[in-house]
Amino acid sequence: MRRYLPTERSKTSCLLLTVLVIGYYLCDNLSLFSFMGRSPYGEICRLFFWSMMIVIVRRLPKIRPEAKIRHRSDIYYRAFLFAFIHIALWFCLGLFEGFGKNPFNTALSGILRNVLTFGPVLIGREWVRNHIARHGARKENYFVLIITALFFTLTNFNITRYSGLTDLQKLVQFMAQFFLPEFSRNLMATYLSQIGGTSASLLYLGVFEAVNYVSPVLPDLKWITAALVGIMCPVFSFIWMQDIYLREAGLVRKSKQDNESIIGWAVTCILSIGIVWFASGVFPIYPSVIATGSMEPFIKPGDMILVKKVQNMSDIEDIKVGDIIQFRKDNILICHRVVEILSKEDGLYYRTKGDNNSEPDPELVRTEQIRGKITQVIPKIGWPTLLLKSRDNIPPDELEF
Repeated sequence: MRRYLPTERSKTSCLLLTVLVIGYYLCDNLSLFSFMGRSPYGEICRLFFWSMMIVIVRRLPKIRPEAKIRHRSDIYYRAFLFAFIHIALWFCLGLFEGFGKNPFNTALSGILRNVLTFGPVLIGREWVRNHIARHGARKENYFVLIITALFFTLTNFNITRYSGLTDLQKLVQFMAQFFLPEFSRNLMATYLSQIGGTSASLLYLGVFEAVNYVSPVLPDLKWITAALVGIMCPVFSFIWMQDIYLREAGLVRKSKQDNESIIGWAVTCILSIGIVWFASGVFPIYPSVIATGSMEPFIKPGDMILVKKVQNMSDIEDIKVGDIIQFRKDNILICHRVVEILSKEDGLYYRTKGDNNSEPDPELVRTEQIRGKITQVIPKIGWPTLLLKSRDNIPPDELEF
């Protein structure tokens, strides 16, 4: 078992590098050091730090990559290939959803500056990644793999990105659009670094950086599309790369069960992402749980409803008397039936009423309050959600579902 465990010296060097990266990350992000920013001084400090990290790592004891020399050229080729496939798919989807101007200077002088500024940063991060990934565990270890990928993902975003996540919707969008794609790429890069060394992860990530700094236009995808591509491409690449490498290295035998495991991983990833996005309201139809009995007997407490989002005026015009709508009143979501539609000078208004209430709601509903129209009721499956929410300090008499 000792071959799977790092030595005390390895632990110390990994801890030293981690502390240095965290220290620089905090200095580069805290308001106390905000004078650096994107000024030439800040770029010089960034360049100096990561150049120093390259020197430090190169002087530390090294562990050779897990893959034997005869396999490494194939690993480099596949690292480039997987990155190329990812970018090709990204640009193909741009043909359907459009392109935008590259925010970086793509003139020759701008490209040279980007290479000089971001090149040492990329190289330094990959040297540190390789040292932590290889010294954290001598053999393949998923815990070290995930923790290393998570560390480099967390330190890749400015602290202000985290402090701006003030509600669940922003958090979900940030996780799906930025954090999870970055984590997926870091997971693939860390695995490549473990088996093929720094050159493999540099080649993989370098392709992305080259496109970002050289291409005059970049795909301007909807965030849902960008999230799906950004997560699934690296995940599939990681699964496929691992399967190919283990077979070529003679660590596993080719079997039907191995093929089925890859398909199972892929299906599980797709379903997991789909469920999270569906539950968080990413798709045009989203779920919601009813808390009170104002719509009994048609909808009872604990029932789950599927709500079709109102996204434009045509969706508003489709709402008729008798439809059940979900609308927001203050901070409460209410699901009541439309009993009358009033046309006034400033727009449409809706009179609503709970089926189990004796009187219509005292206030009319404006179009901007409407979130969607209920399309389906699924009995009882929302009870676990109600139990989890029972600790919230919301007075029951304020809920008018």
